[in-house]
Amino acid sequence: MKYFKIAVLLTCFSIGFGQFGKNIVQYDEFNWKYIQSSHFDIYYYDPGLAHAEFVASEAEKAYLHIADLIGWRLKNRVAIIVYNSHNDFQQTNVVSSYMVEGIGGV
Repeated sequence: MKYFKIAVLLTCFSIGFGQFGKNIVQYDEFNWKYIQSSHFDIYYYDPGLAHAEFVASEAEKAYLHIADLIGWRLKNRVAIIVYNSHNDFQQTNVVSSYMVEGIGGV
């Protein structure tokens, strides 16, 4: 039992400091804009309007297809954030922690 308590304590401690040393450095300031489709708010910054329009179109198609397959509809609008490059994504301030590729829908 003693070792279990120590293991739980160490796990909690390591979770709290898991982001140590991984700062989000922001080199650029993004002027965010958004467009709306029927179910989505797509956020982008210049010169990403063409990408945002493409994402809006594809997201609506995919949503309608999946919703028909599983018989379920969204109750609220969903935000989608479009970055122009990977370097811009690494500067994100949308979430407070450092995100590696493959997390959060990336």
